[in-house]
Amino acid sequence: MSNTANTLLIVEEALRDLKAHWFEYIKTITQAAEAQGWQVQVGAHHDVVPEICQELKVFPLFRYARYLDNQKKKLPGERYYGFLLHSWRCLVVLVPLLGKQPRYEHIFVPTVLIHHLLAWWMIMTFHPQRPQHLTLFFVANPGIWDRNIQKSILPSSPLLGIQRFLLRRFQKLVAQGTVTLAVETKGAKREFEELTNLPFQLFPHPVPQLTESSPLSIRLSSTQESSSAPTFACYGFARYEKGSDMFKTAIEQLLSQQQDIPVQFCIQWVEPFSLPDGSICEPGSLLRQHPQVTIIDRPLQSHDYQTLLSKTDCMILPYRNSSYHARVSRVAIEAVCLGIPLIYTKGGWLEEIVSEFGSGIGIEDECTQELTQAIITLGENLAEYTQLALGKRAKAQQYFSPANFCQQLLSPNKI
Repeated sequence: MSNTANTLLIVEEALRDLKAHWFEYIKTITQAAEAQGWQVQVGAHHDVVPEICQELKVFPLFRYARYLDNQKKKLPGERYYGFLLHSWRCLVVLVPLLGKQPRYEHIFVPTVLIHHLLAWWMIMTFHPQRPQHLTLFFVANPGIWDRNIQKSILPSSPLLGIQRFLLRRFQKLVAQGTVTLAVETKGAKREFEELTNLPFQLFPHPVPQLTESSPLSIRLSSTQESSSAPTFACYGFARYEKGSDMFKTAIEQLLSQQQDIPVQFCIQWVEPFSLPDGSICEPGSLLRQHPQVTIIDRPLQSHDYQTLLSKTDCMILPYRNSSYHARVSRVAIEAVCLGIPLIYTKGGWLEEIVSEFGSGIGIEDECTQELTQAIITLGENLAEYTQLALGKRAKAQQYFSPANFCQQLLSPNKI
């Protein structure tokens, strides 16, 4: 770097290949920050693939990554001292890097876990080349969903107590304005602030400009043709936490009981998954063979995904609150930014985003019967729901734009 002005380091130990979301997420932020005059570098996994190195200015650093190493055999007792071990591993690579570089104006850490907190506190407290500002971004919230009371609670656990203790070490740094603690859902903000009594900033999840869907008048002008029936879809790998089993059951019921329902279904189901009782859930013969159902059995390239989004009339996201009550769904954000109505689970983040930025029908958590009825209702009133969604589209596009994200991230004292 030629100077210390407007320099941003993004640190993501799990950035190794193109399989997960980190590359697209960091690339989106990098491009937006560069457009605002920042020089951006990225601290990534030691084995980062060449394709990423060609797109980003990368330091291959981390041999260990908590998200990538979850399935690896742990050392004896690592469950109890793992946060100390991992912080040490982070310090071993970060301290020399910061010592060799001109002082960064800003460091952004997009996937912070308890295992990283001690390392960053030590850097911000003792390192002579510590950045002028550090943003620690949390995507895993501390609360759990209580089905009985239909809200999240903070469990009593030693690990949560350790997390509270470590986060409280940042109190002075937060008060000084040199560290920002941030999340991307209101639920996570409430939980972390209750846990720590520290302020957490709410940032948008940045989504690049998407290909616009066809105008409603065009989409609905030729519905007499079966091929022009509206498409109700669910994208992203099928998982139990995403309610894919409920969507499957709802489709089966609709196609068996209402054989003339004028809807095309599209669901991405790359591999089977396990249900809580140990049984395996997969599409089954009805969905695989029915002419009104399209099964996508492969990961989607960006262009293919954009094409599917542009042809989607309703997004179905019956996500379980036990996993998603305070967790972002990029698919939901893309839907509201395109003016696509949703069928969604009430009680969590999905309800918040649809209420503010979109339109659709909410269903009770884990209720297949309501999901089935919502598909019928939205199908019968698609034009009305689509017009409502289109009316909020511009607001969604502005809030979730990469430019807005970077404006909040890189101007922390103006928030």
